[in-house]
Amino acid sequence: MGDGLIDTDMPPPDGRGGFKHKFVVMTKPLGPDPKRDGIEKAVFLDGKKLDFSIDVVRLLVAKQKGPEDLRQEQARVERQFVRVLSEAIGRRVTAGEIMRASVEGWI
Repeated sequence: MGDGLIDTDMPPPDGRGGFKHKFVVMTKPLGPDPKRDGIEKAVFLDGKKLDFSIDVVRLLVAKQKGPEDLRQEQARVERQFVRVLSEAIGRRVTAGEIMRASVEGWI
């Protein structure tokens, strides 16, 4: 029989006959002085960096226009991220799944 240990290298099942993907969000400085050089927040899927970026200038412009414009821009970014992640995984994901994955580490 088994030894009672769980194989932590094996991804959990996804409920669709496959396995979940490792989902990690990392933040790193873009230079020696993060205040001056900025920081980068990146999403890694199964150890590979997801090709996704946010147009910060577009967000700042929307913020200057008002809360409704900012809300619309944030919704646009969310839809774009869901689309990019869905394509990377090969199935449609939801914003709720992404929020859970941010905590659990699997999607």
